Amino acid sequence: MNDKIKQIMRKTYGYWWVDGMADLALGLFFGALASYSYLMVTLPLSKTMGLIMAIAEPLFFIACWWLYGRLVKWVKEHITYRRTGYVAYQPKPKKERARRAVIGGVLGFVMALSVTFIGPQLFKVDSVIMVGVLLGMVTLFLAITNGVKRLYLLAPIEMGAGWWVSTLLMDAELKSIFLMALIGVGWLLSGLIAFVRYLVKTKPLQEGDV
Repeated sequence: MNDKIKQIMRKTYGYWWVDGMADLALGLFFGALASYSYLMVTLPLSKTMGLIMAIAEPLFFIACWWLYGRLVKWVKEHITYRRTGYVAYQPKPKKERARRAVIGGVLGFVMALSVTFIGPQLFKVDSVIMVGVLLGMVTLFLAITNGVKRLYLLAPIEMGAGWWVSTLLMDAELKSIFLMALIGVGWLLSGLIAFVRYLVKTKPLQEGDV
């Protein structure tokens, strides 16, 4: 019985990915972060301006994540729900949300530690390889928990991209930015293909359809 309930929940959450909008928005998210980082590296900024941009980077990250949620929600309300119906997701209890926030913070800290210290210092692995592997593992986790088949292909591509970028002759900062841009392109292509397939396979619901 529990397995059946888990399958139903997995299918429900997989519905969030059916139109490719989450992929497209994540692609734009990674692209925006890569662009911001590139400007910080290449622009001839004064010390004061450089400090301001460095301090504003976390705020930019939060703003992009907020816009990601708003964009996906808007598209679903105007396109997805009008084609395949509306699915209501039961809100998580406060304790569950707090637990997930703590877990997310710990995982974020572990990932940052792995990229900046554990990989390069202990295992002598290029930081961009660590970034590719960790982001690939996150993508694989999303594929498994939500039942999204296309993410099974995207995960090893992210890992391979990290290895390939590590072989390029460029500064470490530019390598990280280039990898972020490549991962963004990967998500954009994944979402675009899924969105086109979704439009081809579905049509707007008529009045009275359930």
